[in-house]
Amino acid sequence: MKLAFAGTPQFAATILRGLIASEHDVRLVISQPDRPRGRGRKLVKPPVVELALAANLPLRQPEHIGEVAGEISTHDALVVAAYGQILRPDTLYAAPHGAYNVHASLLPKYRGAAPIERAIMDGETQTGVSLMKMDEGLDTGPVALQHVIPIPPDMTGGELTNTLANLGAKAVVEGMYMLEKNSLTLVDQDSANATYAAKLEDKDRLIRWGEGVRRVHDLVRALAPHIGARTFHVSQGGPIKILRSRVVDEETFEAKPGTILPAKEKILVSCGDGALEILELQLPGSRALSARDFLRGNRLEGSFSC
Repeated sequence: MKLAFAGTPQFAATILRGLIASEHDVRLVISQPDRPRGRGRKLVKPPVVELALAANLPLRQPEHIGEVAGEISTHDALVVAAYGQILRPDTLYAAPHGAYNVHASLLPKYRGAAPIERAIMDGETQTGVSLMKMDEGLDTGPVALQHVIPIPPDMTGGELTNTLANLGAKAVVEGMYMLEKNSLTLVDQDSANATYAAKLEDKDRLIRWGEGVRRVHDLVRALAPHIGARTFHVSQGGPIKILRSRVVDEETFEAKPGTILPAKEKILVSCGDGALEILELQLPGSRALSARDFLRGNRLEGSFSC
């Protein structure tokens, strides 16, 4: 298959790498423009751009993907993975076989921008990838392939992202082979069972200590390591990121939620029910530290705010 590919972050780069290694012919890569990042506001290339340049593939970085719809039309199909823009009809239907999206959930569950984080936050025990033929709705198109995997109880969002990216690469290579042989079967989604994985907002990153310890732990691991669940302490002038945690007790404590419990060489926090051990944290303007390293030169007393 002669393919165009559209994607931006590392998740998409992993899928593109799988296509490059296959017998499919990737002749056009489309990604977001370089954007300023960090304190120095230097322009940073997206991972897909770096891979395309390293592989010497034709690359476009338009502000709007519709600008290259004419180029897409000269390819058999368009493969999309975490591109970051809504595709209009002129782009969706430009290629003769249409556009296919690799989505990191078992559609129709978790349509939308943050399926990986939302699945872990909700305590899901399994997820997967869906290869979907795109239509004009938000992740509503018919599904061609799905692959299912379990979510281990302590897996982080970063770990699950990497696992699903590799699984998605296999799915799209398989799907494009089937499309080429006219053996790809499309199944309409049951929209009555659809759920929505909304983009993460600042409020979604805040730890609410009044919730059960299992739910707090799921938030911490869902946002680790790149986003970070956040809490506040009077000793700090900004949010503290909690990057790793462990459920140590699910019984109810008399202490108010958020209270830092007495513990030797550990940071234990009371939740709505149970207690959470903080294993790794990051103070404002500092690097991430294990709780043990942090406690060698610091003390935490009182409570975190909810």
